[in-house]
Amino acid sequence: MATASYQGDKGFNFAGIWIPSWLSYTFCLFVLSRIALTAIGLTAYSVIAHKDMANYSGILKLWDVWDSDSYIAIAKNWYPKTTDLSHMKDYVFLPLYPLLMKLVAFAADNYLVAGLIVSNVSLFVACYYMYKLARLDSDEPAALRSIKYLLLFPTAFILSGILTESLFLALSLACYYYARKGNWLASGVLGALASITRPYGIVILVPMALEYLRSINFDIRKATISAAAMLLPPLGMALLMAYDYSMTGDFLAFIHAQTLWYFSLRVPLIELLKRFVMLGNDGRFNAAFTVAVLLLLLAGYRKIGISQLTYGLLLIVIPLCSIASAWSMSRYALVVFPLFLILAGYAENRKVDLALTVGLALAQGLLMASWTTWGFYVI
Repeated sequence: MATASYQGDKGFNFAGIWIPSWLSYTFCLFVLSRIALTAIGLTAYSVIAHKDMANYSGILKLWDVWDSDSYIAIAKNWYPKTTDLSHMKDYVFLPLYPLLMKLVAFAADNYLVAGLIVSNVSLFVACYYMYKLARLDSDEPAALRSIKYLLLFPTAFILSGILTESLFLALSLACYYYARKGNWLASGVLGALASITRPYGIVILVPMALEYLRSINFDIRKATISAAAMLLPPLGMALLMAYDYSMTGDFLAFIHAQTLWYFSLRVPLIELLKRFVMLGNDGRFNAAFTVAVLLLLLAGYRKIGISQLTYGLLLIVIPLCSIASAWSMSRYALVVFPLFLILAGYAENRKVDLALTVGLALAQGLLMASWTTWGFYVI
């Protein structure tokens, strides 16, 4: 007969198999939240869109929204070889995620399923490194809370969808964790991978470099050959540019193609203010979401430090430089992992923890209903 024993913060011993606390906690929360989100999505389709999606293919399609079709198309057909900018629309979607989809599809024989596998495996990896990073400065309960707030963040349903957020979050968390541990080679390689996952992925170099400087007490004379790891994220970007050039004759195709998605440079603060005045309720929601995230980052500075604060601010301010992000800021904020550490720190009080848990879960449920029915609150 199988026996199980709980050994506090260390985890579970089930029939001689050791199950770490973070794994059992994450697995239970992941399964329960995905069941709840799927039920919400199906209900939204029935009530809002008046469609019956209660079948296997319909459940899978719940997670195929907005940019998902572009990633599936790239994974199937790859990028077009062209010198015509009007045909470079897919180049804004960087290649690591669709490449992994393509590789998984060889076994799954279905690109939709392949994307879901890549995203959800990445989500588990992100939870692991979220836990490991939190444990560097906090106790076990706080580390587990950081996983909870990662999964309950208002737009965290996107982490299971066919989008790059979960992969980028896993890579950036791992990159920063190894930087904190002083494993610069691992950090650099992961930073290089992050730089070919999302257009702004290269900014992971900033907290990585700040952690390196901190490790040598900001004395450049103490730098060693390990500092060469800082070159790896730019190298990843350089390889991307070389590939774009081989396909389009344009080293910056992934940037120039942004114009096809209404990209245009704006002053971030002025752009944010305009969104409150000139856009509809969905645009104002994203603007308010942006302000809330910025305030949380600034208020929680002491809980995360200068490197994480700088990284979080860059991930928010850079998209604000274009009107194209007006309806996507609530999605972009999802990869700002310092937010989860801040929330975990504020939730030491059980009443605060309960209020945050219920509030975030309700917000995520409402936004899931909008997202799965192609609402404009989260794009």
